[in-house]
Amino acid sequence: MYFNNIVTENFKNISQICPIKKIQFYNSEIILIVQTTDILEILLFFKNNFLCQFKILTSISGVDYPKSLYRFVVVYDLLSIRYNTRLKLKVFTYELGSLSSVTSVFSTAGWFESEIWDMFGFFLKTTLILKEF
Repeated sequence: MYFNNIVTENFKNISQICPIKKIQFYNSEIILIVQTTDILEILLFFKNNFLCQFKILTSISGVDYPKSLYRFVVVYDLLSIRYNTRLKLKVFTYELGSLSSVTSVFSTAGWFESEIWDMFGFFLKTTLILKEF
């Protein structure tokens, strides 16, 4: 519980800088909900900020909620080796919406984005490779 209080305070301070809609905790996981338009800038901030250093994108996953207003949820899983911390960023979007590709921030994102496109038909703007491997 003490850990969550410290982390909560740090992320409240970060939310003053970054446009974070909501902070959630699930067990020991930190989950931030962000706007679709801000995902590139927020990923860049968490990757390069000295107090964060989430240098590794471990996965991008998609979730389909067919009856929800925001049908798709895209989840970015980040890892900070320096601080031994994981972070999830969630983005909610509707069926005809699209997200910007994050390959400019994390080069490994291309494969994950291709898989999301292949499985859900969800389009990511400026993705270089949209094909099955």
